[in-house]
Amino acid sequence: MTHTAAAPDTGLHSAVHAWVDGWARARGTDAPEAVPGGFRIEVRRPGHLARHVLSEAEPAVLRDLVDTLTTPGLWIKACAPREVVEPLLTADWEISEPQYLMTTDGLAAPRPGAGLPSGYRLEIVDEGEEVFEARVHAVGDPGNGSGSGSGSGSGCGGADGPGTVLAASGRAALTTGAPGSSPAPYAPSVVFDMIGTEPAHQRRGLGRAVMTALAGRAVERGARQGVLVASPDGRALYEAMGWRLRSPVTAAGRMG
Repeated sequence: MTHTAAAPDTGLHSAVHAWVDGWARARGTDAPEAVPGGFRIEVRRPGHLARHVLSEAEPAVLRDLVDTLTTPGLWIKACAPREVVEPLLTADWEISEPQYLMTTDGLAAPRPGAGLPSGYRLEIVDEGEEVFEARVHAVGDPGNGSGSGSGSGSGCGGADGPGTVLAASGRAALTTGAPGSSPAPYAPSVVFDMIGTEPAHQRRGLGRAVMTALAGRAVERGARQGVLVASPDGRALYEAMGWRLRSPVTAAGRMG
């Protein structure tokens, strides 16, 4: 994939700041720490011990990280295309699939159950005031592929009680910037995370319904901006919903 040159995005660092704050809340990790070039998050999970998120691929910062991050399971995510990042890595680093930082200022007011086809129901589960999850359940139709329960690695999977199957889900976290900062580093935001649909239920608009439900709850609680990092498939959905691509994101993990 080729990338054309573009004017610098002066709001990119703020979008990255919002994203790492919200991602950490959605995943239940420690708060991000500001470091040269961006942020570090202690994830503390097998194969993903910590991540450095950079708002640009500044060569000196990247080379220093490559030299100092020697433990397998550490990750770098840089807002730059692969062809910019890859030459600065060593053979110990493995690049994953492309990702895309995206934002929207078009969050809509809540529309309960918007876009759901028949045979599905949606619920939103709050985890305090700042984190919530939308779940779409397939109900009463075991012949439609429900019950496959294989999981897609994106936040869904498994049976969900008698006669129902979790068909799609996603999480969101509200974040308003550093306490006491003036001005705040970014507008009150909602960060979307782990949006996914089970294979047996794809192409039925469930992902859009999850996003709509989460956005509605976020608007109720004061969010003005949406932020996420999308996969290639997710990018197409979000662009169709009016989201703006802010930057390609190249993710690389320290393998050995």
